[in-house]
Amino acid sequence: MIVDVSPFLKQPMVGSRVMVTRPVQPNDGLVERLRQLGAEVIVQPTIAIAPPPDWAPVDQALARLDQFDWLVFLSVHGVRFFWNRWAEVQNLDRLPSVRLAAIGPGTAGELARFGRTADLVPERFCAEALADRLALEAAGRRFLIARASRGREVLADRLIAAGATVEQIVVYSSVDVEQADPAVSAALQADEIDWITVTSSAIARSLVRLFGKNLRRAKLASISPLTSETLIELGYRPTVEAIDATMAGLVAAIHDYLVYY
Repeated sequence: MIVDVSPFLKQPMVGSRVMVTRPVQPNDGLVERLRQLGAEVIVQPTIAIAPPPDWAPVDQALARLDQFDWLVFLSVHGVRFFWNRWAEVQNLDRLPSVRLAAIGPGTAGELARFGRTADLVPERFCAEALADRLALEAAGRRFLIARASRGREVLADRLIAAGATVEQIVVYSSVDVEQADPAVSAALQADEIDWITVTSSAIARSLVRLFGKNLRRAKLASISPLTSETLIELGYRPTVEAIDATMAGLVAAIHDYLVYY
């Protein structure tokens, strides 16, 4: 008797329970990719995304957008909050001729959703790679960086060192979730979660604060070397790390582990 195994090969995550720890939007790409491969997805955000505490600095920058050469986005959330605010206080059809930079394809894709095309996306999807590209023509240029309420200063520091004028605006707040869902905590304690996705250093730190040593009961999937470094500093070495620092790359890392190991 010949058994067709192709459906199983197409869905190598059947039977796996994966905990997604970032804030999830409708039709979230990470969740959808995991489900398409057969995984059961448990959503337990460890950080929450909200508007900034004060829109005034953003509105002031929007009124002066024509004074900048580059507008730089470091996340999908940054794009979403920036353009939604622009639509509230400005005319969407009257965007000044500022060039747009995105840290990665997900961020560039969100720009496209608002009808904008990124002029620059680095080959490696991290602040260092973005800084390398922008620094080549930074001298004498003015940059506006749309960012979260917390994060690294590497991009701004590099651009300033290269001779640029840099202004940063907080377009959304990133805050730690104070308490995990008791059902999720119980599932982790009972070894009922196989994988935990870790998509930023902030999420890594909040994960450790929320779950502590129980994180060792599941395999950790890291999106990037920087996130892996944070996990290791906290005492938790990831099982896999994405080659490309994207949601698709993260899913591919888990997929390849399940297929080849």
